[in-house]
Amino acid sequence: MEFTTLTEKEFIKFSDKHPQSSFLQTIELANLKKELGSIPHIVGIKENKKVLAATIILEEKSILGYKTFYAPRGFLIDYDNYELLKFFTEELIKFVKQRKGFRITIDPNVVYRVRSSEGDILDDDKNRNDTIIDNLKKLGYQHYGFNIYPETIQVRWEYRLKLDEDYETKKSKFSKSTRKNIDACYKKGLKVRKGTIEDLDSMTEIFDATSQRKDFQSKSLNYYKKMYHHMKDLMTIYIAYLDPDNYLNDTKSLLDNELENNKKIEEKMKTSIVGSKLLNQKETSDNLINKYKEELEKAKKFKEENPNGKDIGALLSLKSGNEYLTLTSGMIAEYKSFTPKYAMYNEHIKDAYEMNYEWIDFYGITGCFDKDDKYYGMYEFKKGFSGNVVELVGQFELKTGFMYNIYKIGKKIKRIIKK
Repeated sequence: MEFTTLTEKEFIKFSDKHPQSSFLQTIELANLKKELGSIPHIVGIKENKKVLAATIILEEKSILGYKTFYAPRGFLIDYDNYELLKFFTEELIKFVKQRKGFRITIDPNVVYRVRSSEGDILDDDKNRNDTIIDNLKKLGYQHYGFNIYPETIQVRWEYRLKLDEDYETKKSKFSKSTRKNIDACYKKGLKVRKGTIEDLDSMTEIFDATSQRKDFQSKSLNYYKKMYHHMKDLMTIYIAYLDPDNYLNDTKSLLDNELENNKKIEEKMKTSIVGSKLLNQKETSDNLINKYKEELEKAKKFKEENPNGKDIGALLSLKSGNEYLTLTSGMIAEYKSFTPKYAMYNEHIKDAYEMNYEWIDFYGITGCFDKDDKYYGMYEFKKGFSGNVVELVGQFELKTGFMYNIYKIGKKIKRIIKK
């Protein structure tokens, strides 16, 4: 076996077919990270000219001229093959030390355990991937543990949907409220289009508004422009927009239909015994008429203020190995009644079927399923698509130089000062 640098062509050929492939292990992301200041290296193991393992590992400046190295979503390797993993680790340590590196961090794209949609452990806990964790620990990697919240570089908990049935069958298994919201949003004048570089401004504004409302930090427009430049072949931007004419016409149709329904109820009341059932029908219809009349006035006002329509939601999706991944999304709070998120995610799912993906990866959630948890809403929305909660094995760190201890002490002092 030989540890060596790989060409981009060699890496792409190997990674495209690897079960652990991810957008985080792509040449596109490596080029983006390079522009942002990292130094990417493509290394691997060959035997008789055949690639057996590979990774893109990012070199980052740290303290006193020393470096840290990070392989996002880990190595593309058979972690169950201890001898292969051992050889790769030993050679990688030499490689890193030559470049004054004192730490290697990985977070493998390896499932630790699959849970039910509710987060319950399946199969009596027999599907845990303990061997891989044990192999890494034997080689000196320190495990960050089974964190529940986003305390590591990449998310450890994800929500995934296997595309093992046709779209309509799969949709029928979504929760009742999810199906209702998907169907309803298209009846309110809402449309979804595929974005281009021209939509980055609108997308970023929507993400910024969402981050301020939900108290998290979003990326800058400049970042997304760089991302688009390097990763546009992997990216899809979904923009949910409200068309003024559709909004007005759809609302008029809802009102006209309900007025007709109300008229039929009144006719029936003239010729039938009026019981509680009929009275309830009349009351429900009256309430809907009032609701649609109010909505019609809003639609008229919206058309006056937004004659060209308005973008109210955005979703950034990425092609990632055998998954189609929803990276981040947002909406303008003022228009949440239009449920744009459901329309965008539904378009994402339908596109995944067209592109023959095996999985939808709804990406990050937490491992806390308590309704009182502050992150519960993020999980609750994704749970409506009736997939599975997936735990990954987590983050690992390997000491490769004496500067590691100084670095750790420095970080500890920083945390104390911050507190």
